[in-house]
Amino acid sequence: MSAHVPRLCRLFTAEYVKRINAQIVHPAQSVIVKPNELESALARPLHLAYYEPEKRATYYGATLSYGIIKGHPFMDGNKRTAFFLANEYIRAMGVPGLADQGKLGNVYGTAVALAERHMEVAAGKLDLEGLAEGMKDMEDS
Repeated sequence: MSAHVPRLCRLFTAEYVKRINAQIVHPAQSVIVKPNELESALARPLHLAYYEPEKRATYYGATLSYGIIKGHPFMDGNKRTAFFLANEYIRAMGVPGLADQGKLGNVYGTAVALAERHMEVAAGKLDLEGLAEGMKDMEDS
């Protein structure tokens, strides 16, 4: 899976993420308040791929999501943006999306569980390993 990460770093750029955030927070403005934190979050999967290439696709998505949540680069919509980006990152790596697991009918329960995990990260109750474990569980089910 780590072989996909350098390619994805060229796709998941700060401009792309800003546009995603703009759609999520619409009609409000998308405002980047910490541009360095955004760049740092986007670089996390690349660093991980170099040092720990054996990680699962969901772990790369979790590390990106965790970086967005903890870095809080946007004025509004950080958790929602992180959730969306993690799902899209994992799908870009060839794994079915987190919210549907490739099966119809499970979308609502899975999406709620993932959203709760993202809120726990923001509240400081869950670390990267916990977020990644939850995503892995959803990939496996």
